Amino acid sequence: MTQTKHHIGLIVPPQTGAVPPEAPWMYPDVSFAARGLGLRQMSAEGYAGVLDRIVPAAQSMVDEGAEAICVMGTSLSFFRGRAFDEDLSARITRETGRPATTMAQSIVAGILACGMTRVAVMTAYRKDVNDLLRAYLEEAGITVAALGALDIRDVNEVEGVAPEVIKQLGHEVFDQAEGAEGLLISCGGLRVQHVTPDLRSDLGCPVVSSAEAGLWGAVRLVSEANARQPSAVFGPVATKAQDV
Repeated sequence: MTQTKHHIGLIVPPQTGAVPPEAPWMYPDVSFAARGLGLRQMSAEGYAGVLDRIVPAAQSMVDEGAEAICVMGTSLSFFRGRAFDEDLSARITRETGRPATTMAQSIVAGILACGMTRVAVMTAYRKDVNDLLRAYLEEAGITVAALGALDIRDVNEVEGVAPEVIKQLGHEVFDQAEGAEGLLISCGGLRVQHVTPDLRSDLGCPVVSSAEAGLWGAVRLVSEANARQPSAVFGPVATKAQDV
């Protein structure tokens, strides 16, 4: 008997609504669908302008068979803090009857599951959004040891960032981060499938990226076994990679 694939709905910021390429790379045995929100600018004003599109997007995918929903926009889910983020996923569940999570919740879960409370952070954002991320992580008990950013505002520019640029900035910020136990790459639009394996090997510590964490968090909603252990997704459990 052929086993039916789990089917998960992803709400993504760009208008194109494409399934992230990390999805089939990480989970070839899971089916994904996506809906785009039409976010143009990574800013508090930009995020606020698309919030009312999230629940209808989720409902449309549930109507097509989605078993769970993940909001795949890290800054879109952290920009108003943890209480707002948790209410957002709870509201999706209330309205659709399906379990839901967000990318921001998933990066925190991934960091903590790897045994980390102090991380180096690289992002695609500008300072105003970086400040919101720092506050969100601090609410979760996670210290940002150092932060480096690509200073991007336009959502459509993110996917064009070359893997070499992500890798180089990841190395630079980790080298600056005294006592960091691992690295967080924040922004779901950054394409990391050709980056994070090398960074984990080079740095010898966990690397949690938004794209991978969001997918891991989504799959966990329907099958913990399919999602795999955190060490299999993000790398070795933290062992104080750098001494203070």
